[in-house]
Amino acid sequence: MKKLFFAMLFVLFLITVASATSVTDLRGTDIYVAIRSLPETDFIISHTPEFTRETGIKVHYILYPELQLREKTVMDLASGQGAYDVFALDCVYVTEFAEKGWLVPLDDLVDPKYDINDFMPKALDLFRHDGKLYGLPVYSEITHLMYRKDIFKEKNISVPQTFEQLEKVAAQLCNPPELYGIAMRGLRGDGMNVYTWASFYRGFGGEFFDEKWNPIFNNEIGVEATKFYGDLLKKYGPPGVSSYSWDDVQSSFTSGKTAMIIDANNFMTRIENPEKSQIVGKIGYAIIPAGPAGNFPGIYTMGFGISAIGAKTEKEKMASTEFVQWATSYDIQLDSALQLGVVSSARKAVFDNPAFMAKFDEISYPGWRPSTIKSYEIAMPQFRPLIPEWREFGNLVGIAIEEVLSDQKSPKEALDWAAKETEKVMKISGKLK
Repeated sequence: MKKLFFAMLFVLFLITVASATSVTDLRGTDIYVAIRSLPETDFIISHTPEFTRETGIKVHYILYPELQLREKTVMDLASGQGAYDVFALDCVYVTEFAEKGWLVPLDDLVDPKYDINDFMPKALDLFRHDGKLYGLPVYSEITHLMYRKDIFKEKNISVPQTFEQLEKVAAQLCNPPELYGIAMRGLRGDGMNVYTWASFYRGFGGEFFDEKWNPIFNNEIGVEATKFYGDLLKKYGPPGVSSYSWDDVQSSFTSGKTAMIIDANNFMTRIENPEKSQIVGKIGYAIIPAGPAGNFPGIYTMGFGISAIGAKTEKEKMASTEFVQWATSYDIQLDSALQLGVVSSARKAVFDNPAFMAKFDEISYPGWRPSTIKSYEIAMPQFRPLIPEWREFGNLVGIAIEEVLSDQKSPKEALDWAAKETEKVMKISGKLK
């Protein structure tokens, strides 16, 4: 009887130890985070001593330039080295990384007290694959229309609601070299011109593949959408727009040379900065115009994922989870907005906070907050098909768009080439038989 009693006590002890994993247990745990510098991540880094004081978890950051971050991360994961417990996770790579077993599912790790339902659902969906959650948003953006409200008012022009109206307004306001009608991304790239072009392609009702993974973006809809996008920029855009990155789009607007742009909502903090912009206080914001199939604002998110290769022990997984929850918390995202003017939060409670609403009010930034919130509601997370092959075939589409904008090929010729090359990509991956 005595032996049974002590045996039961020992079992209870083991159960208690196993279930008592808490922040206290994690003191002294080291985690390594691969990251790139953004206002959002710089704020997190600067406040990390507070996290360490509270949890005892020591965080070591490894910073890489944007273009090197994926390369270094993939090299680490593929080699099995596992140098990083946590890494900055681009939503474009979630499916690829999850299918390769490189990410830890967060569903059972996230604390029930962590308000995961506060995130804009469409932004959070970008980190899901096969029903599992693999990341939490640090930086999030949607695209919307930014326009010169002073010029619109002077000429009694209404904000365009449709593609047709957008073209008419661009034509009406285009008066080179003093003013151009519109600027958007022209530079090739799956995250450059394709990012804004895809909103037009979806707006015309386009699909990228049929049910057997044959590329169909070179069909009549694709040609029509690409011709429309190309004509807008070639007829009413500034010189050299075929090589415009997002930075060039922003500069063309802040210089006062362009009447309208379509790009990320976080442009607001720079185009309204008197040190960088000549048009402060003269800008309006709206949902991007609709095509025949509706409105399809671009959406992109970067977050933190936990490495299934690097976070080898339960302690490392739990310490990494504590860090990711803290770094993406309401408090961190609200404080970065109020202290630094960071507006890339995906948390509804941040947008509804009275101090946030006062800082980014409707008088100073007309339409910005409501168009941002509405755009998140109507966005299609897969407006670009974020499959493992996306990076490769998206770049092919980007080349085709740039060739159209620079008059090297017709829309049909360019898209036919991109579709043919995409067939090869899909056959190599095994999706297309």
